[in-house]
Amino acid sequence: MRLPRIEAAVAAVAGMCLLLTLLLGITGVLTAATAHEGAVLVPSALGAPLALPPLRAVPFGDTGWTQLLCEDFAAAVLVAVAGLRMRRHLRLRPAAGHARRLLAGWTALVAGAAAAGVWRGLVAARMVEAGPAGWLLYGAAGAVFGAAWGLALGWLTGAAALVATSGPARGSRPGP
Repeated sequence: MRLPRIEAAVAAVAGMCLLLTLLLGITGVLTAATAHEGAVLVPSALGAPLALPPLRAVPFGDTGWTQLLCEDFAAAVLVAVAGLRMRRHLRLRPAAGHARRLLAGWTALVAGAAAAGVWRGLVAARMVEAGPAGWLLYGAAGAVFGAAWGLALGWLTGAAALVATSGPARGSRPGP
């Protein structure tokens, strides 16, 4: 049974987001990325979350189980928001062109990463016992840098959305 286009595109975008969080959860991938591109660590030195939230089964280094659960929750937020954003686009514009589908998939990751970044920023604010202004600033920094990572990697989710929605129309029959 083939999924309808809406469900297929939502599943493709959510699956690509999940794949990205799983890849960042692999210690070797994260270590290689930060070793070869050290500049990505600068915002983290200022308190902004690093990259997209990694999805892991065990804590990284000495971070502990609470931090692991917070990061895994942020990854779930990213996947859920991206999927909901893509679903909304497909319901409002079912006949959109290829460029619009690509952009919708791209912005789905931007929205998901920004929402996850807010959560991660608030967790960081709690860890450093920031005051009210700190909570606001950490949350805003998380949203901004999460959206920036979404902009940088969103082409992957955009491509997934484009591939999932291209092809013959649902219910059409192949030619003779």
